[in-house]
Amino acid sequence: MGASGSDLPGFGGSLALSLVSLGLVCLVAFVALRWLGRRGTGRSDDCIRVLGRCFLEPRRSVYLIATGGRCFLVGVGDGPMSLLAEIDEASLPAVQAGAGGTGSAFADLLARMLRKGRR
Repeated sequence: MGASGSDLPGFGGSLALSLVSLGLVCLVAFVALRWLGRRGTGRSDDCIRVLGRCFLEPRRSVYLIATGGRCFLVGVGDGPMSLLAEIDEASLPAVQAGAGGTGSAFADLLARMLRKGRR
């Protein structure tokens, strides 16, 4: 019918063939990623900046994001991201000064925005 038992590779041959195939796939993936990295694919051009973040729970947090001259407060959790508020430009400089530090400026801004929402 088909090939005889002596024509089929043994366990060692199958294992070697599998390892060589896996190595080739890894090599192709490595070369493709290096090539794409040099072309700039996947790199940020600073059009979106994260100005601050506040972790609320282990899997929930709030981010302050600046893009296109506008600033947004975004909530991130188990589900999709949601826009919570758009922050005006007047309150933005205080956040930028504390963006690299402890994040207290962001916490102050978040508290102010939450107080505005309750009124």
